[in-house]
Amino acid sequence: MLLNDKEISILAENDILFPFVGEKTRELDNGTKALSYGLSHAGYDLRLSPQGFMVINNNNPVEALDVKAFNKELMYEASPIEENGSTFFVLPPFSYALGVSVELITMPSSIMGICDGKSTYARQGTIINVTPIEPGWSGHLTICIVNPLAFPVRIYANEGIVQVMFARLSGAADQDYGNGKYQNQGANVAFAAV
Repeated sequence: MLLNDKEISILAENDILFPFVGEKTRELDNGTKALSYGLSHAGYDLRLSPQGFMVINNNNPVEALDVKAFNKELMYEASPIEENGSTFFVLPPFSYALGVSVELITMPSSIMGICDGKSTYARQGTIINVTPIEPGWSGHLTICIVNPLAFPVRIYANEGIVQVMFARLSGAADQDYGNGKYQNQGANVAFAAV
């Protein structure tokens, strides 16, 4: 069963999300209009961190990307751009980037998170790919952002990018994420554990 805003707020008291924004927010602290983030009626919109935004260098010839032996030299850390009160990255055409959430997530062993990209990005053709958040996992969530278009797109930092819906398990699991490969993932290491 998916959790509602009241149930998510109760979980937040135990630092499931830090920092936690207890309402849907559509403005940055400086008053600039923002892609919404924070608590909604049936989920929570995570923000993209301005640090650790790693873009694939699609100018490097490569035979094939290999998930078992990923060449980190194929990626570069993009510098954020500030304009009109917003911070953003420019994602080149036909490329992808890895970013991380502003929020530190500490998932209880009885809850899992189901993630999806925000519809605002879907409407411009940008694909946001995020895996489920396993029970017991802790860290800053890695977010894959794909630009399949023939022109660059802006990806905004410190603003909403992914919605997480929380589901309570029907019973206690025999195991949780515990010491999994991506446990305690930092805020500036989107691809460090690949």
